[in-house]
Amino acid sequence: MSSTPPPGPGGPSSSGIARRAFLRFAVATPAIASGACGSSTPQPPPTTGFLTDAERRALGALANVILPPDDLPGGEALGAVSYVERTLTAFDVSPPAIFAGGPYSGRSPFPNDDGTPSSNFPPNDFKNFVPLDRYADAAWRLTIFGSAGLMGGGPNDAVLGAVVGLRDKIRNGLAAAEKTAGQPLETLSLADATGIYKSLDSDFRDLVYSLVCEGAFSAPEYGGNKNFGGWKLAHFEGDVMPYGFSQYDPAEGVYRELANAPVSFPNPGPDPEPVNDDTWSFVRTVVSALGGQEFP
Repeated sequence: MSSTPPPGPGGPSSSGIARRAFLRFAVATPAIASGACGSSTPQPPPTTGFLTDAERRALGALANVILPPDDLPGGEALGAVSYVERTLTAFDVSPPAIFAGGPYSGRSPFPNDDGTPSSNFPPNDFKNFVPLDRYADAAWRLTIFGSAGLMGGGPNDAVLGAVVGLRDKIRNGLAAAEKTAGQPLETLSLADATGIYKSLDSDFRDLVYSLVCEGAFSAPEYGGNKNFGGWKLAHFEGDVMPYGFSQYDPAEGVYRELANAPVSFPNPGPDPEPVNDDTWSFVRTVVSALGGQEFP
């Protein structure tokens, strides 16, 4: 779970680029957004919990550094803390809450024979987690609990040393952050919390950045993306199967597309969030740094 942080804590907004404009390029991708908008958020199975209340508040403060709250929810309100807690307690339920099932979330209907959406919705299979085989089980126990999570320790401990699991990484990192701050992180201003975040170990910063983004923009069945706020932030339609974006009507010989999300022409209405010059400048800089070029 490693990722390269943006130009500054809190993403490109800290360098003058609108957060939501940047997310149009960085977030709305299949790798991060794997669910859909809907009318209600499924509640994850209960867990015994791992973090203390103080640790949850500290993690929430760091989540707001990664995704600062403005006129839209920040990282904490988007469910990043509950997502992290859900990850750390994945083995408290059976099957472990690692891989959500499928194929459908129940947020989109089956099509009628003529290609129009029906009123028949499938059940939400995303909330039913898939059992792990013994290899995946061992790998995830090693990831979450470290070498102590496997009988006999990690397979490479003798060469590389014991593996530190996510539980210890998160707990130790939060303790270091509060020690540096000298007070609870949630009592700091966003600017001061950002300064603390910048001073932390780079591996911990990368870990928190990755987990916060995953929590904010993943399917809500994983515990985050509260009220689909992350997808709304990125203007992402979410999972639309089994209906999809268009269905073929064999009687008429035409595809019936979603009126608000067609595939053969641009979405109707104005751009919900036009890209400003600062954002385009940032994108051009990234493209150039990666060896790409701009085409007219």
